[in-house]
Amino acid sequence: MEETFYRTVYEIEKVHWWCVARQRIVEDVIDRRLQLPPRARVLDVGCGSGAVLEALAARFEAYGTDTSEVAIDLSRQRGLTNAFCCTLATFPRAELRFDLTTLLDVIEHVDDDLAILRAAHHYLKPGGWALVTVPAYQFLWGPHDVVNHHKRRYTRAGLRRVVQAAGLELRLLSYFNSILFPAALVAWAGEKLAGIGSDPRPGVPPAPLNTLLTTVFSLEKYLLRGLTLPYGLSLIALARRPL
Repeated sequence: MEETFYRTVYEIEKVHWWCVARQRIVEDVIDRRLQLPPRARVLDVGCGSGAVLEALAARFEAYGTDTSEVAIDLSRQRGLTNAFCCTLATFPRAELRFDLTTLLDVIEHVDDDLAILRAAHHYLKPGGWALVTVPAYQFLWGPHDVVNHHKRRYTRAGLRRVVQAAGLELRLLSYFNSILFPAALVAWAGEKLAGIGSDPRPGVPPAPLNTLLTTVFSLEKYLLRGLTLPYGLSLIALARRPL
């Protein structure tokens, strides 16, 4: 991503409805589905400007990687000394193995998504977990994907295929951001028909709308405790390295 984009995300990711709700959903999946000890070792791959890594570091022995020097500088401004500018192949703590590896909206950025998932598998302890989120549906490709340097969007079948090919055993695979999907689809179709594109730069909506969107999206953490959602703007996968 561009430097200005990272800096914008750094400024808004603790208040923007999508960032806040996604983090709540991710934390709920970790809390409800995993029994990690208080000081479990966690690796956040593609940690960006560090909001998720900061939350993980408050509870676990957390490390982060990103290939952007700007992103790591911003993470360190949050006091995250275990954030490193590197790929998994050049991770400076190569001796470590992790109870959980998160790849949150990361694998769509790389040419070889299977290779990065295999590298994440390598860093997991036997029985360790990988948590992956990605954008859904190639037909929704738009300016946001371009500015974020995405390579692809995913279907449920496509994400299943690459996760399993990496040697990981799926325990959860679901679409999410489903409640808002119809409204997003209508907006997307309207922009296509009108020949206009939405502004790809992230911005926080007016406070009442931002609060409403945060609340609605966050409700899905309860749905994902017992349901597999049939459609949505994103996908979430929880998979385990075999013992």
